[in-house]
Amino acid sequence: MYQKFIILGLGLLLLAGCATRPQIELEIVRNEVAKAYASGARTLAPEAYDAASKALNDAETLVYHGSFNHARAVLNRALLSAAKATSLAQEKSAEIAAQNHKDQLAKEAAEKIARALAKKKPVPPPPLKPEPVKTVVQKPKIVLLDQVRVSVGETLFSLSSRRDIYGEPLLWPLIYKANRDQIKDPQQIFEGQILTIPRDKTEQEKEAARKEARESDLFPR
Repeated sequence: MYQKFIILGLGLLLLAGCATRPQIELEIVRNEVAKAYASGARTLAPEAYDAASKALNDAETLVYHGSFNHARAVLNRALLSAAKATSLAQEKSAEIAAQNHKDQLAKEAAEKIARALAKKKPVPPPPLKPEPVKTVVQKPKIVLLDQVRVSVGETLFSLSSRRDIYGEPLLWPLIYKANRDQIKDPQQIFEGQILTIPRDKTEQEKEAARKEARESDLFPR
């Protein structure tokens, strides 16, 4: 990136035979050193920047003492060092920007995963294995008086639809309300739970349960 300054530096050397004050050359080098400073070369390319700054100071001292030809040679070195410092600083800045962008993307991805995990419902612990039931029955579903033991895969909806319970799935709210002490979520009942089945409900109470079930999105209507 700084090849053009090499050509310009060679041009300055061609003027080395002139004994006049190198004012134009001084301004060019000062501008390039200032450009290097503005690009952050003082911290991103300190070696090249310090070399350019020192050479510029040396050249200004030589000009002050009238050593114009020597000053031009030093200005040439200062120009090349300043160009190199600017190029290195720009490359380093691009690398830093790319890394910052990469870090930001990684941070956003991690935050997205964290939010998704926070919204995920906790998985209930596996139900305890029920103790063997001594009552002999033909089906795995055991009904004792007004109670029923939940089998694998059963829901309030499926329990309510059983003929030995209500024979109507929309009456599941009756079972839920009668067992609130052990059912926290109507959609989650576990194998081995023993639920109370209320049998003394009036037709008005049953109709209210049907209405509640229809208005709910927990189970299919």
